[in-house]
Amino acid sequence: MIGANGGRVKRRVRKVWSRAKGATLRKLGQTPLGTITQVETDVAAAALTFDGGPDERWTPQVLDILEGNGARATFFVTGYYVEKYPSIMRRMVDAGHTVGNHSWDHPSFPLISGRERREQIRRCEEALDPYQGGMKLFRPPYLDQDLGSRLDAARCGYRVISSSLHARDWEDRSADFMLESLSNGLTPGSIILLHDAVCDQRYRSRKEMLMMLQAFLAQWSDAYEFVTVPELMNLGRPIRRPGLKKPNHERFATYEKDFY
Repeated sequence: MIGANGGRVKRRVRKVWSRAKGATLRKLGQTPLGTITQVETDVAAAALTFDGGPDERWTPQVLDILEGNGARATFFVTGYYVEKYPSIMRRMVDAGHTVGNHSWDHPSFPLISGRERREQIRRCEEALDPYQGGMKLFRPPYLDQDLGSRLDAARCGYRVISSSLHARDWEDRSADFMLESLSNGLTPGSIILLHDAVCDQRYRSRKEMLMMLQAFLAQWSDAYEFVTVPELMNLGRPIRRPGLKKPNHERFATYEKDFY
């Protein structure tokens, strides 16, 4: 009998804790600490974002396509590559694109200490100093976040940007699949997640993504304006979500092996 009562008490405690945790996360999403996923706006505009670069082969091709279609974008860059490819960074900024912080060398933030997280952000910020102006934007590697990493980003003065739309371009996806995914989901205020560089050797080629990007902009540029994240945020109300996401340990280990 005691055991049965104890079990009921434990289940009740878990239920109360689950409700309290859910309420806390909902409140988090409604505060400036929430992750910005999209913008509520009536303007036909969306933000293309690219993670992981700059890459000496793929990023210039992305810039060519954007220029040819009159689109501006936001590049969330890793400090290691920022220092390695300054000419690409200069071209990016001179073309009117925005750059954001994507850490120094792309570890999963929930798997490292707070001190290491802040060092990752600040070291990338130092590399970005010649190129970054205005709003300080941060996108967590892999989008992995916990409450501690969110607080560390805020402590460093950054707004955390996620996305509302992606095409799984970090996997082996065809241009047609990605084009359909983005076209079906595109709405005013969308923040679109793409990659000009990926860490997984199997999917490092950006050929399919580039084909998709050209087709997507050709299809939608007359109906939508593609702007930077700060420009999009000025057109309406940013939507914030809790956005906490556990890391994939195998993926994190693969990146460390491939990066250096």
